[in-house]
Amino acid sequence: MYEQFEIQPLRLLAGWTVEFNEFYQCDFNNCPNFDSYFKEDLLQLSNNRFNLVIDLGWYGDINGTYKLYLVKNYNWEEPLEVVSTRNPAIVIEKIEIWSNYYYFKKYL
Repeated sequence: MYEQFEIQPLRLLAGWTVEFNEFYQCDFNNCPNFDSYFKEDLLQLSNNRFNLVIDLGWYGDINGTYKLYLVKNYNWEEPLEVVSTRNPAIVIEKIEIWSNYYYFKKYL
């Protein structure tokens, strides 16, 4: 099912744990088995020291969007930040920024 595409590389600082990762380098416009690659549970990173979670999912059909959440203390009702985009480059940029201590320390 996942043979054709590589996992999307990410630059993360120490302290983050990859809980699961199915964020593949697959363009939603040209991806076979769309539903296998684009689903609500794509990537989850956790930082237990600071009780932070970065969560990524795809919401909707081929016309849907990525939704990226930064959450503290598992308070999913009031995320610290949310990004909704169809552009994977923006997702990657936000993950790399949000996972940086000098960015997220404002929430501690």
